[in-house]
Amino acid sequence: MSAPVKPALLVVFYANPDRYPPTYNAIRLLSERFRVHVVCRANADPPGVTWPADVRVDRVGPAVPDREKYTASMSAKLGEYVGFVWAVRRALAADRPALAYAYEPHAVTALGLAGCRARTVYHRHEIEELGPAARRSLQGWILALSWRFGKRADLLVFPEKHRADMYQRFVGDPREPLIVPNFPLLSAFAPIKDWPAVLEARWREKVLLYRGAIGAYNGILQMVRALPDVDAAVTLRLCGGAEPAFLAEVRALATELGVVARVRHDGYVPYDRLNRETVGAAVGLVLYQRVQANLEFNATATNKLYEYAACGVPVVVPDRPAFRAFLAGESWVEYAQAEDPASVAAAIGRLLADRGAYEERSRAARRAFEERFNYEAVFTPLRERVLALAGG
Repeated sequence: MSAPVKPALLVVFYANPDRYPPTYNAIRLLSERFRVHVVCRANADPPGVTWPADVRVDRVGPAVPDREKYTASMSAKLGEYVGFVWAVRRALAADRPALAYAYEPHAVTALGLAGCRARTVYHRHEIEELGPAARRSLQGWILALSWRFGKRADLLVFPEKHRADMYQRFVGDPREPLIVPNFPLLSAFAPIKDWPAVLEARWREKVLLYRGAIGAYNGILQMVRALPDVDAAVTLRLCGGAEPAFLAEVRALATELGVVARVRHDGYVPYDRLNRETVGAAVGLVLYQRVQANLEFNATATNKLYEYAACGVPVVVPDRPAFRAFLAGESWVEYAQAEDPASVAAAIGRLLADRGAYEERSRAARRAFEERFNYEAVFTPLRERVLALAGG
């Protein structure tokens, strides 16, 4: 007897889903129950992940670097977006999906403009700076339309409750959202089989790791300023894309402080490879600066924090109420004033002060990931709602 045909699911994302682990995680798990077709925006990025063989990914528009897209003319941006909407419309007509899944405002607006009649999930990772839309820009018009189309969606999903509350108050949407934290996939992080060798190498090399987009708002300058106040054997590895001007600023600061030889920037490292290499880091850093709501409210929305845990790496996080509340009792976490290099250095020092305690914290981080902080654990309520919306 042949296997039953899976219902069709159309996923729409006006970005590169390869660079958004929570999106990839959800699609990978949903592909177990649906025939998934992803319509996303093309770009010049090299492949970042391996998609399941039965997931179709259509990348629409010019495959050029993001910087060129940002600086394109208004007419070019409008032309690209109109082309994207037409691609979504064609996919709706061809697939006749049981459900459409929109990530972020550009996607839910594209579905609305394309005349989508399928039940819809609207998943927001971040919130724009809420205020009057700048109607003279394409972005402003899309945001304004998304506030209307978003309220028509059958299910609203956020990774963090404070963000959801702020968004709902602004757009006047009283529905109860589903909160699905941005945890990593359990299946994407192999068990650590040789803890003694891993811990020995970490203690010998003492690498601080930051993974993710690199900029001043991520606390990179504070990390560099903290280096003179920690053990001279400690080095800092930065993995992620960055603007050349900011990298020059980082290098100039490191040179001024006499730590330039202790700072290494490896650029973007593919996800699977970076996950393997993160196991070798001694400490993970999550030092978002308080410059906007997305960075203020991200205790369950930051990927890297739980990717460090997946690799059994203790972490320094901002000393803020949301982090304290969600991570209460987690021995693998140290808190620091993210704006204060001395506080950052002190937190690193506490993690590396005693080898026995450090090793226990490392193992606790991996246990926390395996037991609570993995995407499979938080995905079940979303899967049930999605299946119900799709009719079974």
